Amino acid sequence: MPFNLDKFVASPSVEEQDSLKKSEIVKVAKHYGIEFQPLMRKDEIKRYVLEYLVDESILPSTVLETAITVPTDNTFELKRLEMEMNKEIRLKEMEREREREERERKEREMQMQKEKEEREMQMQKEKEEREMQMQKEKEEREMQMQRETRKICPQISGG
Repeated sequence: MPFNLDKFVASPSVEEQDSLKKSEIVKVAKHYGIEFQPLMRKDEIKRYVLEYLVDESILPSTVLETAITVPTDNTFELKRLEMEMNKEIRLKEMEREREREERERKEREMQMQKEKEEREMQMQKEKEEREMQMQKEKEEREMQMQRETRKICPQISGG
Protein backbone atom coordinates (compact mmCIF):
# COMPACT_ATOMS: atom_id res chain seq x y z
CA MET A 1 0.00 0.00 0.00
CA PRO A 2 1.53 3.36 -1.01
CA PHE A 3 2.32 5.92 1.64
CA ASN A 4 -0.35 8.58 2.18
CA LEU A 5 1.08 11.71 3.85
CA ASP A 6 -2.36 13.24 4.55
CA LYS A 7 -3.51 10.06 6.25
CA PHE A 8 -0.37 9.97 8.43
CA VAL A 9 -0.71 13.66 9.37
CA ALA A 10 -4.39 13.16 10.26
CA SER A 11 -3.59 10.29 12.61
CA PRO A 12 0.15 9.92 13.37
CA SER A 13 1.40 6.93 15.35
CA VAL A 14 4.74 5.55 16.37
CA GLU A 15 3.85 2.17 14.86
CA GLU A 16 3.08 3.68 11.47
CA GLN A 17 6.16 5.88 11.62
CA ASP A 18 8.31 2.81 12.31
CA SER A 19 7.06 1.22 9.09
CA LEU A 20 7.98 4.23 6.91
CA LYS A 21 10.85 4.23 4.45
CA LYS A 22 13.44 6.98 4.65
CA SER A 23 11.91 8.85 1.69
CA GLU A 24 8.52 8.76 3.41
CA ILE A 25 9.81 9.96 6.79
CA VAL A 26 11.59 12.79 4.92
CA LYS A 27 8.22 13.84 3.45
CA VAL A 28 6.72 13.88 6.96
CA ALA A 29 9.62 15.95 8.31
CA LYS A 30 9.31 18.44 5.45
CA HIS A 31 5.53 18.67 5.95
CA TYR A 32 6.05 19.74 9.56
CA GLY A 33 8.97 22.04 8.65
CA ILE A 34 11.46 20.00 10.67
CA GLU A 35 15.03 20.90 9.81
CA PHE A 36 17.41 18.02 9.21
CA GLN A 37 20.46 17.18 7.14
CA PRO A 38 19.68 15.10 4.03
CA LEU A 39 22.59 12.77 4.79
CA MET A 40 21.22 11.93 8.23
CA ARG A 41 20.25 8.35 8.93
CA LYS A 42 16.59 7.37 8.80
CA ASP A 43 16.49 6.71 12.57
CA GLU A 44 17.83 10.18 13.32
CA ILE A 45 15.17 11.86 11.16
CA LYS A 46 12.49 9.67 12.78
CA ARG A 47 13.71 10.83 16.18
CA TYR A 48 13.39 14.49 15.11
CA VAL A 49 9.82 13.85 13.87
CA LEU A 50 8.89 12.11 17.14
CA GLU A 51 10.35 14.95 19.21
CA TYR A 52 8.42 17.47 17.13
CA LEU A 53 5.15 15.53 17.49
CA VAL A 54 5.66 15.34 21.27
CA ASP A 55 6.62 19.04 21.52
CA GLU A 56 3.45 19.94 19.62
CA SER A 57 1.39 17.64 21.90
CA ILE A 58 0.31 15.58 18.91
CA LEU A 59 1.76 12.45 20.54
CA PRO A 60 2.23 11.78 24.29
CA SER A 61 5.69 12.23 25.80
CA THR A 62 5.82 8.55 26.71
CA VAL A 63 6.54 7.68 23.09
CA LEU A 64 10.00 9.20 23.46
CA GLU A 65 10.76 6.95 26.41
CA THR A 66 9.84 3.83 24.49
CA ALA A 67 11.29 4.93 21.16
CA ILE A 68 14.73 3.70 20.23
CA THR A 69 17.23 6.34 21.13
CA VAL A 70 19.67 7.24 18.41
CA PRO A 71 23.00 8.48 19.65
CA THR A 72 23.76 11.93 18.33
CA ASP A 73 27.45 11.24 18.75
CA ASN A 74 28.60 8.66 16.25
CA THR A 75 31.96 8.22 17.98
CA PHE A 76 31.15 4.68 19.05
CA GLU A 77 30.06 3.69 15.55
CA LEU A 78 33.12 5.35 14.02
CA LYS A 79 35.38 3.56 16.50
CA ARG A 80 33.71 0.24 15.69
CA LEU A 81 34.15 0.84 11.96
CA GLU A 82 37.75 1.87 12.49
CA MET A 83 38.40 -1.32 14.45
CA GLU A 84 36.81 -3.40 11.68
CA MET A 85 38.93 -1.64 9.07
CA ASN A 86 42.06 -2.19 11.15
CA LYS A 87 41.14 -5.84 11.52
CA GLU A 88 40.69 -6.16 7.75
CA ILE A 89 43.99 -4.39 7.16
CA ARG A 90 45.77 -6.72 9.61
CA LEU A 91 44.18 -9.76 7.96
CA LYS A 92 45.29 -8.58 4.53
CA GLU A 93 48.79 -7.85 5.83
CA MET A 94 48.94 -11.31 7.38
CA GLU A 95 47.77 -12.85 4.10
CA ARG A 96 50.39 -10.91 2.13
CA GLU A 97 53.06 -11.97 4.64
CA ARG A 98 51.95 -15.61 4.36
CA GLU A 99 52.05 -15.38 0.55
CA ARG A 100 55.50 -13.76 0.68
CA GLU A 101 56.80 -16.50 2.98
CA GLU A 102 55.30 -19.15 0.70
CA ARG A 103 57.00 -17.56 -2.32
CA GLU A 104 60.32 -17.43 -0.48
CA ARG A 105 59.94 -21.08 0.59
CA LYS A 106 59.26 -22.13 -2.99
CA GLU A 107 62.21 -20.07 -4.23
CA ARG A 108 64.48 -21.74 -1.64
CA GLU A 109 63.21 -25.17 -2.67
CA MET A 110 63.78 -24.36 -6.33
CA GLN A 111 67.28 -23.05 -5.56
CA MET A 112 68.09 -26.16 -3.54
CA GLN A 113 66.79 -28.38 -6.34
CA LYS A 114 68.85 -26.45 -8.88
CA GLU A 115 71.98 -26.77 -6.72
CA LYS A 116 71.34 -30.51 -6.26
CA GLU A 117 70.99 -31.00 -10.01
CA GLU A 118 74.15 -28.98 -10.62
CA ARG A 119 76.06 -31.12 -8.08
CA GLU A 120 74.75 -34.30 -9.69
CA MET A 121 75.74 -33.03 -13.13
CA GLN A 122 79.20 -32.08 -11.83
CA MET A 123 79.60 -35.48 -10.19
CA GLN A 124 78.52 -37.22 -13.42
CA LYS A 125 80.95 -35.10 -15.42
CA GLU A 126 83.78 -35.90 -13.01
CA LYS A 127 82.89 -39.60 -13.15
CA GLU A 128 82.94 -39.56 -16.96
CA GLU A 129 86.27 -37.70 -16.94
CA ARG A 130 87.75 -40.29 -14.54
CA GLU A 131 86.46 -43.12 -16.72
CA MET A 132 87.92 -41.46 -19.81
CA GLN A 133 91.23 -40.93 -17.99
CA MET A 134 91.25 -44.54 -16.84
CA GLN A 135 90.45 -45.72 -20.38
CA LYS A 136 93.23 -43.53 -21.76
CA GLU A 137 95.68 -44.85 -19.18
CA LYS A 138 94.60 -48.42 -19.95
CA GLU A 139 95.15 -47.86 -23.68
CA GLU A 140 98.55 -46.28 -22.99
CA ARG A 141 99.57 -49.26 -20.84
CA GLU A 142 98.42 -51.64 -23.56
CA MET A 143 100.42 -49.72 -26.18
CA GLN A 144 103.42 -49.63 -23.84
CA MET A 145 103.11 -53.38 -23.32
CA GLN A 146 102.93 -53.94 -27.07
CA ARG A 147 106.09 -51.85 -27.64
CA GLU A 148 107.93 -53.69 -24.90
CA THR A 149 106.73 -56.99 -26.31
CA ARG A 150 108.09 -56.01 -29.77
CA LYS A 151 111.43 -55.11 -28.29
CA ILE A 152 111.69 -58.34 -26.41
CA CYS A 153 110.28 -60.64 -29.04
CA PRO A 154 110.65 -59.06 -32.46
CA GLN A 155 109.89 -62.29 -34.25
CA ILE A 156 106.52 -62.70 -32.44
CA SER A 157 105.35 -59.23 -33.32
CA GLY A 158 105.93 -59.96 -37.03
CA GLY A 159 108.90 -57.84 -37.56
